[in-house]
Parts: sequence; C-alpha cells; structure tokens
Amino acid sequence: MTETAAFRLPRPEDGRVLIVEDNKFNRDLVAGVLSLAGITDLAFAADGAEGLVRVAEFDPDLVILDLMMPVMDGHEFLRRLKADPARQDLPVLVATAITDQDTRNATFDGGAVDYIEKPIDRRELTARVTVHLKNRLLLRHLQRFHDRLAQDLATARSMQEALLPSPTLVGEIATRYGLKVESLFTPSDELGGDLWGLIPIDDHRLAAFTADFTGHGVAASINTFRLHVLLDRLGPRADPAELLARLNAELLPILTRGQFATMAVAVIDRSDHSLTVASAGGPTPIVGRGGYIRRLPLGAPALGITPDAAFVSRRMEFPPGSFVLMYSDAMIESTDPGGAQLGEAGLAGLVAEAFAIGGDRPLAHLATALRDFSHDRVADDLTAAWLSW
Repeated sequence: MTETAAFRLPRPEDGRVLIVEDNKFNRDLVAGVLSLAGITDLAFAADGAEGLVRVAEFDPDLVILDLMMPVMDGHEFLRRLKADPARQDLPVLVATAITDQDTRNATFDGGAVDYIEKPIDRRELTARVTVHLKNRLLLRHLQRFHDRLAQDLATARSMQEALLPSPTLVGEIATRYGLKVESLFTPSDELGGDLWGLIPIDDHRLAAFTADFTGHGVAASINTFRLHVLLDRLGPRADPAELLARLNAELLPILTRGQFATMAVAVIDRSDHSLTVASAGGPTPIVGRGGYIRRLPLGAPALGITPDAAFVSRRMEFPPGSFVLMYSDAMIESTDPGGAQLGEAGLAGLVAEAFAIGGDRPLAHLATALRDFSHDRVADDLTAAWLSW
C-alpha cells in the first residue's frame, strides 16, 4: 500500500514505550537499545506501583516489565493493569532473569504478550519490541479509521433518511388529499439502495413512488441521492410511465455496469377517484378495498438497463376505502426457517389480514407478520408505503 500524507501507516518509531525496571543499569540498557532502533519516546518506572501511575500519565503503546521489584512486583502490576478495562489490550513484554516454566506460564496467564530472558540480547529485544509496536499501532490506526468511517456512515444515513417524506409532509398530505400514508424504511446495512417518496402534482393529484437500487452500502446510497436529484429536476408528472421513461434515459449514462433500479410509481387522483400505476421491474403493487385484494402485473424492465425500455401506465378506479401498497422485493423474498419464500401470493394473504385487522396501522401489522414469518431474518433493504383514503 502506498503511503501518502493523508494516509500513512504507523511505524514502530511512532510508538511510546514504558520501561518498568528497578535496576538503573537495565533501564539504561533497554533505553539505549530502543533509541538505536529509532524508538525514542520512552518513560520509566522503578517499581510496579510507580509503573501504574506512569501508565495513566504516559499512555504507552507497550510496557517492558521486570518481575522482581520492590514495593510492587511485576505479577501484581500485571494483575492490576489487566483489571482495568481501558488497559486490557495494552501489550506487556516481560523481561526477567527468572527462567522457570511455571513463572513463564504465570506471566502469560496474567496477560503478558511476550517473554524475554535476561541478560537481554539486543537484537532479540529490538525485534520483539518492533513487532509488538507495529501490531499495537496498526490496531489503533484501524480503530481510528473504523470510528471515522462509522461516523461518516452515520452522517450519510441521516442524510439519506432526510430524503424521505417528513412527518410534517405526511400530515399535510392527509389534510390536502384526504390520504393516510404509512411507511416502512429499514436498510439492511448502515446504508441502502431503497428510497420512497411523495410528490404533490396539484390540488387533486399526488404521486408516490418506491425505488430499489442494486446492492447495498455507499454505492447504492449514492444512487438514491442521484434519483432524488433527478426527480426534483424533472418535476411533478401526472403520467407514471412518462416519468419512468425520463428517469431511465437519465440513469443510463451514469449508472455503472451491473447497476440498475426497480421502481414503481402511483398517481392518486381524488377528483375522479382513480389510481394510475406504472412499474419498472419492481414487485407487483397491491391494491385493495373491503375484502378484495388485487395484485397488479406490470411487466417492464428495470431502470438503467436498456434505452429501448417501454413503460405502460395502468389506470383503475380508486374509490374511498381503497388502499395501494408499494414495497421492495425484500418482502416477497423473505423466507421462513425452512427456506420457503413468501412470494407475491403469500404477501397478498398477509396484506389482506393486515387490512382486515390492522386497524389504523395496517403496515405496522404487516411488518410484524413478516417478521414472524421470517423469524427476523429479512436480509435485504426493506421499504414500503401504504396509502389509503
């Protein structure tokens, strides 16, 4: 890996070493050997008690520890050090004249990572200290990188969730169009490729959509931002098929090979109580009213695959009491513990039950039924929007 100014792997010379040794000659010897190796950030303690104080003050990356010392010996120092959760991972190299196997075993049981016998061989000391410092500093480096990445992902997740309709918008939709909107958005990772939204067209018509990009993580999430920008630029459109065609043309040149999106768009018109739906490779929307549940087969390719894709809008009655459910394929691809897939027919059965007994929260009831079916083993991004008069 090439080192750059922005990303440099740590070196042993960057490490901090605490030498806990009561014999001044031995302290100076170890310090001299390490200094010749370029490791110069050193601290010293003459016994275990002083060593614990220096650990707190100096925050070393490695401790070189003698065993036979006054006030507090090396065994007690090890015991107290490893009892501190914040110091359990601090590597300790024991350097001692005691060579019996029982003592060696006791130091390893106490948490030491290495053992070197006195009189100290300079090359052996340099090699072992270098190895342990490399490991320690690399782990710290990776932990900092992980923490920074986790923070960045959390920020990106918040930004992605900000693309979704806010509770305020959902409330305005209910007042303006007389529609109740219930939604579900659960990425399988920190970031996902799902998105859903509401697009007011005029005082009578409202568009709703669900979209699902291939993959998970950062790349899929970036594509949801792209889609959001495109939808803003294209503006409200009353014909779902026209909107899908325009999006397909825009996405073709910017999606990389293997990337595509499934999408469903529904336009509800309260002036004539109609529903117009078009789909691009997505799962079949479900429409229902009373005890009647209907799946809408809308065959069309996904977005971003071919410039020749043809999308068709389908219009139907949508009287008061009706609902439409749009969802990602994680619902129909859910499996039970035996590996049997729920499928569209199985989902339709759960939807009918949710509509019948779910009260004013049918989608919440459906989500619970889905978790019960799959035993909480839904592996993909899960997104759904349930709109009803």
